[in-house]
Amino acid sequence: MGIGMKRVVIIVVSLLLFLAIPASVFLSMRSQELRKKAAPATTLTLTPASVTKAVNEDFTLEVRMDTAENQIVAVELNLTFDPTKLQAEWIHNGTMFPNILSSGTVGNGTVSIALGATNTTTPITGTGTVATIKFKALAPTSSPVSVRFSTDTFVGALNEGSTNALTSSIPSAVTITGSGASTLTPTPTPTGGIATTPSITLTPTLTPTGGASDSASPSGVTIDRPAKNASVITTQPTIQGTAPAGSTVTITVYSDPITVTVVADANGNWTYTLAQPLASGPHTVVVAAQDPNSGTSHTATLAFVVATGNENGASGSAVPVSGSAENTIILLGLGMLFIVSGSVIPLLWRRQV
Repeated sequence: MGIGMKRVVIIVVSLLLFLAIPASVFLSMRSQELRKKAAPATTLTLTPASVTKAVNEDFTLEVRMDTAENQIVAVELNLTFDPTKLQAEWIHNGTMFPNILSSGTVGNGTVSIALGATNTTTPITGTGTVATIKFKALAPTSSPVSVRFSTDTFVGALNEGSTNALTSSIPSAVTITGSGASTLTPTPTPTGGIATTPSITLTPTLTPTGGASDSASPSGVTIDRPAKNASVITTQPTIQGTAPAGSTVTITVYSDPITVTVVADANGNWTYTLAQPLASGPHTVVVAAQDPNSGTSHTATLAFVVATGNENGASGSAVPVSGSAENTIILLGLGMLFIVSGSVIPLLWRRQV
């Protein structure tokens, strides 16, 4: 192989290498952009979809999650059902979420729990069991009754801020067999001493008012500081918001979770200044509280950026500056063009001479 051919081979190899660099940068930035723009797409499903049980029989339902493209850091489950037909006995977290942000509670026609991921470096993705609920059948049904997710069920995901990543939920239908208790009501004996044969009257059980409703009240927890997707210039920011008065508020800051508890004052205000410094970069706060009166759990999430160490000052958003990938590719392309031109043109000139 002549010297000229060797130079051609070197030029071709160099050309391939320099093409690979901008292509790799573009694909990497494109992947990050797609992850950043992942829209809410998580679904929750109660399984099995239908259950048939006898009166006084126990059974369990599983809450299954499919995260789709979302990266989940917290979930607040709130479910409702007919309290005259079903009784919830307990709710436990499943294998998908290891951290219990707010302990499971059962009420008259309601059940709730708040759960979190280990940290934001390993958010929850894929499919799995979020929680398991144990029920007891109380009375027979003429048609299936529904166990369903309340409208305030919340799924918090990375890059979604306070937006609910939950797009749909599927309930479970429960059929209860067996005969209900009847009440014998004798007909009063008329005056005059003549006894009559008592008749039997079936007195149905009345459904009490104030049972479970399909609609749910808005979440009772807010995070008011820092602002959503804001940049803060301290490693120990103050986090504050509102919750039911007198409730214990559990604050979890990711990525390496920092978990603390505070108590909301008589006006429902709570605040906490971090004692442990945070690393520069994005963080997610998950706040969970339980209403001391109703026992209902509430959850809120918020994303912010610790911008200390930024020589240019803190920007007002956690979103990277657009156009950086294109600028990098253009500069690499120009550099490649100059190098190839500097190698090929002299070679062609010498051949012509």
